[in-house]
Amino acid sequence: MRFIFFGSSEFAKIILEELLKSDMKPLLVITQPPKPKGRKQILSSTPVQLFAEKYKIPFLTPEKLNDLNFLKQIEILKPEFILLTAYGKIIPSSLLNLPPFGFLNLHPSLLPKWRGATPIQSVILEGETETGVTLFKMDEQIDHGPIIQYAVYRIQSTRITYLELSQQLAQVGADLLIRTLPQWLEGKIIPYPQDDSLATYCNKITKENEKINRNDSSINIDRKVRALNPNPGTYIIIKNKIIKIINGELHNERNDYQVGEIFETKEHKLAIKCPDGNYQINILKPEGKKEMTSTEFLRGNKWILGEIIN
Repeated sequence: MRFIFFGSSEFAKIILEELLKSDMKPLLVITQPPKPKGRKQILSSTPVQLFAEKYKIPFLTPEKLNDLNFLKQIEILKPEFILLTAYGKIIPSSLLNLPPFGFLNLHPSLLPKWRGATPIQSVILEGETETGVTLFKMDEQIDHGPIIQYAVYRIQSTRITYLELSQQLAQVGADLLIRTLPQWLEGKIIPYPQDDSLATYCNKITKENEKINRNDSSINIDRKVRALNPNPGTYIIIKNKIIKIINGELHNERNDYQVGEIFETKEHKLAIKCPDGNYQINILKPEGKKEMTSTEFLRGNKWILGEIIN
């Protein structure tokens, strides 16, 4: 099985790791170039690059996928197919049409639902209980090509976070690939077109999406915190101070606080009064400081009680 693997995220790293365990080693790994991260803007390699380095798999981190030298390196290897998952760049047509068995994409949703960049987050934000993964043959439209195979996954926990669901779907996706790719190469699978009339779309998360507003319901706050955990995270603004919410839960304590007001629960934790109830903050991160429990934060920051979030 001669193939090239495109991927960048932790999701893609898990897929690659499971493929290796099943003796399905790629000829070459393509991943995003290192990017500056954190306050000090230190260049950080992708999880896929770090994995490739550890297991001595050849890899490239091209800035431009239509670079002639890069394309020549791909052509020389003569892959039967190219497999992509969670890579992060648009693939040019010069690459899509290169391998005889296609440029394949493993997407973490049940296509045509949730085409786009944030399908896992979108499932949590919408409170859905079922999702899955889809292997399809790529064309020039985003997440549009014919479906080769899919697997349904039923979400067991109502408290699931992005990180947890991502890891679970990566395992489901790896199992699907290990079962399906040999059949695909043997010509035993006939792909079928997606029904565009059923398509839904999701977009990249913006800074505004991360913000919690005073009129957000407790259910929406809870979903947002879990969907954006651990990165990029969600935040509230109090007196021009940004406080990230790392973990929390719905809270049913009855009270007469104003909508958007910060108060202390009977368990001595911070909570936000919402139109439909309360949202209790368990773990937070003040700007420029370490993560801490809201109880720890309260000990030295009683000023926050009674404040209304912006």
